Amino acid sequence: MAAGRFLMVGAGLSGAVIGRHLAEAGHEVTVIDSRSHIGGNCHTERDAQTGVMVHIYGPHIFHTDDAEVWDYVNRFARFMPYKNRVKTTSLDPDGKRGVFSLPVNLHTINQFFGKTLRPDEARDYIVNEQADTSIDDPQTFEDQAMRFVGRDLYEAFFKGYTIKQWGCSPRSCRPAS
Repeated sequence: MAAGRFLMVGAGLSGAVIGRHLAEAGHEVTVIDSRSHIGGNCHTERDAQTGVMVHIYGPHIFHTDDAEVWDYVNRFARFMPYKNRVKTTSLDPDGKRGVFSLPVNLHTINQFFGKTLRPDEARDYIVNEQADTSIDDPQTFEDQAMRFVGRDLYEAFFKGYTIKQWGCSPRSCRPAS
């Protein structure tokens, strides 16, 4: 294949990787981006006053169990070991504040509801005791959450996050298809 000329619009992770592969294959690649750096929101800069590396657009964590991907990214950056343990505080159904693991998992469900359920029991409990199965055709994210996890989990873990992360009310956000 003859070398070609490519214009890559956007130097986020996808654009940067595709541009790199094209260039390594002998193509001429011009990359443009509205920002002065590549990597999109996964950008880190050293603070001029403190020398500390700062996540400019908020925290970012890279993890993979794919050796080929891990080897590839390690060609370009040094990664620091990190175990992501996300926690949140919320009120349980009895109104008691607790610290819970995210994303919602078996431990979260057992702690939140004060139970010791096995995975199959937890699934049945959510489906039969929590989920609003009267919602046949969810039209909003709130409907979707209520249909599949019920009011308690929705209010404690999904409602506020949706508002903060996506900037819209769960009553108006459309669920993913």
